[in-house]
Amino acid sequence: MKEKPRVIRRAGRRGMTLVEMLVALAIFSVAMVVLFSFLVNSRQNYSNISERVEYQQSMRATLSLFSREIRSAGCDPTDAGFERFTQAESGQVRFRMDLDGDGAIEITEPAEDVNYRFLPDEGRVERRNGAGAPWQVFLNNVTNLTFSYFDTDGDPLGPPPLSQADREQIRAIEIGIAGESDRGEPVSYTTRVHVRNG
Repeated sequence: MKEKPRVIRRAGRRGMTLVEMLVALAIFSVAMVVLFSFLVNSRQNYSNISERVEYQQSMRATLSLFSREIRSAGCDPTDAGFERFTQAESGQVRFRMDLDGDGAIEITEPAEDVNYRFLPDEGRVERRNGAGAPWQVFLNNVTNLTFSYFDTDGDPLGPPPLSQADREQIRAIEIGIAGESDRGEPVSYTTRVHVRNG
């Protein structure tokens, strides 16, 4: 008697159906969209923060130079008797100092006759050395710059523009500056600078 051949059935994995493949593909697509959105947002946030930090550093550097130069206003080691502040307005200040002690006011760097002004329509701060020198752009994207003036007791002088008598009483200047990064993020600082000479 002949034996019947045995059929061996193997327990194997069945293939993925088309519906299962489409569901898996949809889930994968959603996951990729979420991941891509996260990466794009992270990069944009990093870019925004970097730009804001860069603008903050520019503004702090501007304030640092303001402060250093204003602190030296009226430096007069030879008693030449020049006027310390020749202009004191809310958006513009001009002052003099004899840094090299030769009794003359120089307009070459390091400048001894310095003028800062804010141009609101152009949104920038400019600086120049002496009355005849060209204005140089110092900081862009500025929305506001104000100078406030104070006497020895810390009382405000003014209102600006100050008269010559009031300018002689200046012992401190408060600088308030505000601006925006290229992406429109606001940045602002305020500092009070005490004048050493006077």
